[in-house]
Amino acid sequence: MQALTLMVTYVLTTIVLQFVGFLVSQTIDYEFPTFGLMTFLILFIGAYGLAWPIAVRIAEGLIRWRGHVVET
Repeated sequence: MQALTLMVTYVLTTIVLQFVGFLVSQTIDYEFPTFGLMTFLILFIGAYGLAWPIAVRIAEGLIRWRGHVVET
């Protein structure tokens, strides 16, 4: 059950980071059109790596909040 909690948390965290990255890249594209695509690609790929440590912390907190011991 802990693995499922981590996977769902990772997917939701990735979706949120992808949306934030999209908004940032749209803002940059509006101001500086030549940097918009590169910004989007960097934030798109970076969101997958950044979402993992965030999801692990959130999932650990959820597991402890439910009264279970986190398996390592």
